Amino acid sequence: MTARNATRAVALACLSVALAALAKEHATHEDGADAKAQQESPHTITWWCVDLNDLWHVDVPVIVGAGVLTPPDPSPVPICTDTSFPVTVKAGSGWTAGPALWIMNKTYPPAVAAVLEASGYHFVANSPHEDLMMKIVEVRYVVRTFPENDFVSQFSFDPRRVFRLIQTRQFFGARPLDPLVNPDLGIDIDADAVGRLPLLHFPGIGGGLPPGQYRAQVFWVISELHNDGLGLDEDENFLPAGDLLLAQPRFVVAP
Repeated sequence: MTARNATRAVALACLSVALAALAKEHATHEDGADAKAQQESPHTITWWCVDLNDLWHVDVPVIVGAGVLTPPDPSPVPICTDTSFPVTVKAGSGWTAGPALWIMNKTYPPAVAAVLEASGYHFVANSPHEDLMMKIVEVRYVVRTFPENDFVSQFSFDPRRVFRLIQTRQFFGARPLDPLVNPDLGIDIDADAVGRLPLLHFPGIGGGLPPGQYRAQVFWVISELHNDGLGLDEDENFLPAGDLLLAQPRFVVAP
């Protein structure tokens, strides 16, 4: 699996479809999440041993899909089994959902920029991550029962206030990353440099839920077409305008 496909597989695991912490330390607690419950919540550890609470700087359960907690066989790295799937949340506790991630180049390579410009692409900023930050206008969590899929609740937050900008390697930890090479576009990024590419995530925090089984659907709302600067593939390198469902991990709320 290429580094690019590995990224998409993690970011969209529930749909079958991841600069030392440069994040500005904003965190919004939505819908009155209980502070005591936040402090007592166990951390979510990926199967490749990355603590997502530490990574996203949140003190509530991090709800993720099975692909983040269940290792492949064989595993390319030593396995952590600290968190089982589905993630369990205490009734009344706050929580955050994901991972809904987007990895980008540090700049638009000249050949990529030329094609985008010729197509009428609107560059809001010179770097892809700044372009995305200007074009993402809302992140929405929709909670539905599982397996019935009945609507329970939803809330939205401003992704320009609640975000984490990190290096890709910080999310993938010891997992191997492949180089990204496309001679036609002047892209030649070795594996180490792939690990230093910027990665964006938006860890909003939802309020408490009663006991039961649920899905947390994560939508990004994009104002206009965005390109990641890593290629021109319609399915891999672009986020279209509109409401985009990027993840829908299942979780359990216990008494």
